[in-house]
Order: sequence, then structure tokens, then C-alpha cells
Amino acid sequence: MVNNSEQRDTPDHLVGARVVDASGHPASVVSIRHVDGEAQAAIRREDGTEMQVPVTLLAAQQDGSWRLPFSVDPLHETGDQPQWHFPVTQEALQVGTRTVDTGRGVRLHKTVSETEQLVDLPLLRDELAIEHVAIGQVVAGSTPPSMRYEGDTLVVPVLEEVLVVQKQLLLKEEVRITRVRRSVRAPQSVKLKSEQITVERFDESGKTQS
Repeated sequence: MVNNSEQRDTPDHLVGARVVDASGHPASVVSIRHVDGEAQAAIRREDGTEMQVPVTLLAAQQDGSWRLPFSVDPLHETGDQPQWHFPVTQEALQVGTRTVDTGRGVRLHKTVSETEQLVDLPLLRDELAIEHVAIGQVVAGSTPPSMRYEGDTLVVPVLEEVLVVQKQLLLKEEVRITRVRRSVRAPQSVKLKSEQITVERFDESGKTQS
């Protein structure tokens, strides 16, 4: 960010810069000139109208543009060229002398002497103090906050859209498992053992009898 002292020292780099006022009207800096020791920026809007503002009123933005702390409205028009004027008042002291005729018939011999006198009177001057206050608060609803006055202070809200990511549980599907019983035939060949007993008889001579 460029501070005010850098703007006064090297203001010519602002030529061609993009400017946006508090109402979002775009414009651009076309030239820089110095008036009574103060740098003045000539700002041209998209409709071709121009205005002169002090360079110190321009606030640098993160996107490289410059912002005015107020909205610009035309006060009067001269021919085909609308102009804007921003009055800045300052009191000035004027000290002088005048001769008064007393009406007497006398001869005066005038001598002039100079004395130095310190004159210290309060003078009024209008200045703009610009302060950036970080808020970081989510705007409730869809209506953005508007500009407002707090005493002599004009509060200009600066908005920015941010992405909000929220994680939620989603029931994707259900898996249903049911037990089903049924009978199935499966023929198989099985070997089974069986025992048989045979009786053999013998007589006294040792011969086998049937």
C-alpha cells in the first residue's frame, strides 16, 4: 500500500490508474498537476466528465485500483462539460489602514514608522482523516449495509464475497440382507461295510458237515 507521503513525493505514477468512488462508479486518472504546492488528480469518469481531487484523498486497494471515500455527484454544468467542485474553506487575516478626514483646518506632518506586531488568530481548515477499520463480520441477509454518518464521520462499508464450504452427512444407499432357507438334493455314492457270519461244523472224524 502507498502512504500519503509517497503520493505527495511521486504522484505521477497515478496517471492511468483506475479509480472507484464509494458508490462503485468507475473512473481513471488522466493527469496530475500541482496547485499551490498540492498535487491534484484529474479524474475522468466513463461518461467523459472530469473532476479535480487532491491526491491525498485516493486510497490504494489490494487489486491495484484507488478508491474515493465519497460518492461523486455533479453540482452544476458549464456548456457540455459537467464539472464538480469540492469547497475547502480557510480563514485568512487581512490588515490595512485608511485615512479619516476630521474636518479641522490644521496642517499635518505625517511621519511613517514601522513596528512589527505578532498576529495570532485561529484559522479554520477542512481536512479529511481516512481510517481503515477491519470488521471481518458476516453480513446477515442479502441486503448489503449502506453508508452512514456517525457524528462528523462518514462510514463507508467495504464488502467482499467469500466462499463458504459446509460438510454434511448424505445417506447414499442402504444394503439389505435377508436369510432365505431352501432344500437342495445332492446324490452321492457312499460305501458301507456289512459283516456276515458263516458257521462250519465238524464231526468226530474231522469231516466238515454241511
